[in-house]
Amino acid sequence: MHQKTEPTASASAKDEVEPSVASDLTPIAIAARGREITGLRIFQRTTAEDNITETRLKELLLAMNTDQPTGGVDMTYGNGKAQYLRYWKPKSPNAPIILFVHGGSWQSGTYLDSIGSTKVAHLTGQGYAFATVNYKLIPSVMVEEQVQEVADSLGYLVRNAATLDFDPQRIILMGHSSGAHVVTLLGTDERYLEKAGINIHTVRAVISLDGSNYNALAEIADSPGPVAENTIIGLGTDPKRLQDMSPTYHARAPNAGAFLLLHVHRQGDVRQAVELSVALEAAGTDVALHVFEGESFEGHMQMLLRLGDPTYPATLVTDHWLKVHVPVTMLST
Repeated sequence: MHQKTEPTASASAKDEVEPSVASDLTPIAIAARGREITGLRIFQRTTAEDNITETRLKELLLAMNTDQPTGGVDMTYGNGKAQYLRYWKPKSPNAPIILFVHGGSWQSGTYLDSIGSTKVAHLTGQGYAFATVNYKLIPSVMVEEQVQEVADSLGYLVRNAATLDFDPQRIILMGHSSGAHVVTLLGTDERYLEKAGINIHTVRAVISLDGSNYNALAEIADSPGPVAENTIIGLGTDPKRLQDMSPTYHARAPNAGAFLLLHVHRQGDVRQAVELSVALEAAGTDVALHVFEGESFEGHMQMLLRLGDPTYPATLVTDHWLKVHVPVTMLST
């Protein structure tokens, strides 16, 4: 198993969000704290995905839907009604670009209400160009078409890179939940990018935020309940299709340059992340896996909403990793 742990949260950041009495910690507080979990602890059994009250579920969804980023410019990348994106120009020209893909089990969400404003402000503040893409949802399209739409949006951005002031040779794909599935598939199965006119080697990095369906067959077996049900809704039950839509089965070279897999403590998805890490390593691709506190949907949503907050440990890990793999060179004024 390959689990890089060089960057860790500072003691001050940990202390700032840790309640004084450990026994008082609730699942919500633990997920919000989000300390990194290492070693064999990442494989410990976790609570069921449906072990969340309806009230708390509504609170999390409301927080997600209302936490929309500001600024940026909307533009269309295709002829479809849902084919548009929002773009933030970088502070300095020729910066790397981050393309974010929202989650929602391929069935829900938009480019603004399923992204988290904190991460947008944080990453644009560091100098990255940033775009978040909208795409058609199932059942109006198949997931394969969604993946191609995202690739096409990247193709549009690259064709206009000179006007948009970013470096088309330094692309970062980032996604959450089913959006993480989309970006890891784009980073391992080059067919979608090729069709959009993109060389996979220009994708320097893929960042998966609590992704799933790296191995869709295993997802159905490992994650009973809502997660498995959503996999079947999105990808069906045909083993051949499930395999074809699984990034792990495509993780032989060529791949995107490097992968950062950030996960909360959901045992089925963590096992798949380990499997994907091994497959990427075998192909000679740089990969780092980090697992953080927070179980079930609570942890899943905390990672979406908190990434970019300097007190959230996964932010420090992401910042360090980006500086190593796709740094921004800020021009002095």
